Amino acid sequence: MGPIKGFAKYAAVFFAVVVILSLLFWNLNQILFLRNISQVEDYDYIVYADAANIKVKNGTTGQVDFIGNELSQVLSLILKNDELKVFIKAAEYNVSSSIRLQNLTGVNIVSNGARLNLNGNSLIIAGDRWEYSKYNSIEGLTIIDGNIFIENSFMTTIKNCIFIDSWDGIVLSNTNGWTECTVIEHCYFINVQRGIVFRKPISNGTKSYANTEIRGAWFELRREGSIGIHVEPEADFNEGLIQNVRIWMGGVVEHNQMGILVEGSMLNTLMQNVVFESFANYPQNIYGIALGKDSDPPILGYGVVFCGNLTGRIYNPHGKWLYGSSGSFKIENIAVPLGVNNAYGELQEIGAVPHVSLSISSLNVKVQVKGNFSTEETVYVRLRFKFIDDSFSKHLEISFNEAGTKWLSSDDWLDIWPTRTIISSLVVDAKTTAYASNVTVIVSAYGQYG
Repeated sequence: MGPIKGFAKYAAVFFAVVVILSLLFWNLNQILFLRNISQVEDYDYIVYADAANIKVKNGTTGQVDFIGNELSQVLSLILKNDELKVFIKAAEYNVSSSIRLQNLTGVNIVSNGARLNLNGNSLIIAGDRWEYSKYNSIEGLTIIDGNIFIENSFMTTIKNCIFIDSWDGIVLSNTNGWTECTVIEHCYFINVQRGIVFRKPISNGTKSYANTEIRGAWFELRREGSIGIHVEPEADFNEGLIQNVRIWMGGVVEHNQMGILVEGSMLNTLMQNVVFESFANYPQNIYGIALGKDSDPPILGYGVVFCGNLTGRIYNPHGKWLYGSSGSFKIENIAVPLGVNNAYGELQEIGAVPHVSLSISSLNVKVQVKGNFSTEETVYVRLRFKFIDDSFSKHLEISFNEAGTKWLSSDDWLDIWPTRTIISSLVVDAKTTAYASNVTVIVSAYGQYG
């Protein structure tokens, strides 16, 4: 019995070693399979291609929950609950219908470089209203011949994605409510007709795409009629940010390309470190920025650069006022209401830009008093600075006993100029000692802000 007992002992040890090695091999396989991911259990589902099939592995149990022959088919089976984390393993996926995240919150789809040939379809993130579609994110996908479509959603993030050979890359749309606080970060658009599009609202959609941030994006415009960023008519991309962006034009075709086309509003949206570069030898209608008839331009901050051969840096046929971190302004012939019986009339604010905080750094002002003075009539014109916190400086008062013009001097400004604060505007009002007057007061100003 001794040899039999010895054999059984060795067999048990051998079996235990096989089990341990199998477990180690399975764990090693998972580590290699998901080597760019911290923990397997971080993902609810892992999607991967296996021969002709698309498999969905449960991130907790390690079991294959679904098998299909097409990516949109298997994703439709799992994208049903909030707070899901889905990993799509790098492979080529041919997609025959749109992929939809409908009325979901906190869903994260992550990949290490999966290439989705959408065949003209979309990856859609949508809510019946924004309250039903919040905090969703897409990261690490390459989208070919298709787009990511964001509709009625809040705080959506698109990160580290590449868009190739598409008509539109990322589309923001409002059909019921608004789509705000979207973040587009480190995305690359190659041969896309329109890289990022803020669509004209339809149905019950509002205009607002406010607080959208585009940080670190690259656009290769290769087609005729290409546009890097398009703000359609009646769309408001306001109070947003475009930062660290490069738009390359004129390399493949040398006509009809625009880096940014603003037909709606980019009011108070700041552009920083944005480079428009043209490689055209003989550019025709190639512009860095083009402004439509009803547009509101963005703020041109530091590091906005136009280089290469462009037809024009900014196409501005309708004479829109261009805002910048610094610049000049001129405002002429502002009528100041004249208060009678020694009481100041309605004040006029000069130099302030609605909804935009631009500080005045130098100022030249001309005061004109016109008309016929009555006997012993005196007209007083009062000037004060309004500061960024809505407080006021001391006032400077100028008196007139007859019609005339006065340019304010440095000595005039010295007494009311602030020691250290930000001037947002000049406030002017006027009064007469008479009970009625034929006198008019007109103020003109020019200067620098920034």
